[in-house]
Amino acid sequence: MKRSIFAVSLLCFCIFLCFKSFASSDIKKPNVAGQFYPADKTILGQTIEEFLAKANPPKIKGDILCLIEPHAGYDFSGPTAAFGYKTIQGRQYKTVVVIGPAHFFAFDGISVYSQGKFRTPLGDLDIDSDFAAKLIDPEVNSSFIPQAFEKEHSVEVQLPFLQKVLSNFKIVPVIIGDTELPTLESFANNLVKAIGKRKDVLIVVSTDLCHSYDFEFTEKTDSVTLAALRHMSGEEIYSELREGRVQMCGGFPAVTALLVSKMLGFNNVQILSATNTASVTGQKAKGLWTVGYSSGVISNAN
Repeated sequence: MKRSIFAVSLLCFCIFLCFKSFASSDIKKPNVAGQFYPADKTILGQTIEEFLAKANPPKIKGDILCLIEPHAGYDFSGPTAAFGYKTIQGRQYKTVVVIGPAHFFAFDGISVYSQGKFRTPLGDLDIDSDFAAKLIDPEVNSSFIPQAFEKEHSVEVQLPFLQKVLSNFKIVPVIIGDTELPTLESFANNLVKAIGKRKDVLIVVSTDLCHSYDFEFTEKTDSVTLAALRHMSGEEIYSELREGRVQMCGGFPAVTALLVSKMLGFNNVQILSATNTASVTGQKAKGLWTVGYSSGVISNAN
């Protein structure tokens, strides 16, 4: 009898240790801290605060459903990103869905990080597991694919900005791979259902714009892309992306957000700031790698 009690106790203790180990390891550590942004907590906080202090976006009337933000190194795109983040500073959001593209892991479909935490130098952010579960749907090729997040930075670089302008919120990280339009439409429908009548959900689209070795080509292409965004047609942008007339590395996340926004009655896109690496560095000679950045909001303002 004593041996039986001891065996049960030992088994329970082992299960507890396994659970404790799983829980403590269920933290997504940062991939690019110290590269894309400062790894030191104090320096990172001060850097973002300086960006926000210098940004002067117009006051957005009405509710903001979506931000469109760049995801390059903060030295290049941080000042532009601050324009969008400043518009939501102090607003009340409880769930933030951050949707980025896959840069390192090629896959077909959508990966939703479903539980645990994401860590940044500013602290840990909880995953809204209940909300994430509503987005995982095998019928629309949406699941949790860990490899999509292993090296990815597109979601990660948005998180410190969110931590500086919001409080008491959870996140739902999403990476979109090579995906057909019907899949994006179905995923957008699921996202709309998950949001329901809530007013405290924010979508952040993580995307840079044109990538080229020609400053003038980048500026011209970005002008076309931003005009297409203002037109608010996810279907048209998807077609333009496939044909190469517009360029966004986060184009499919942007298409998803536009589809969701229209379904929820958010029909106003405002581009708050746009630039590129050549303008930031002052090096505009042809042959130098140039990437476009923009910051925008989708609201229901009239």
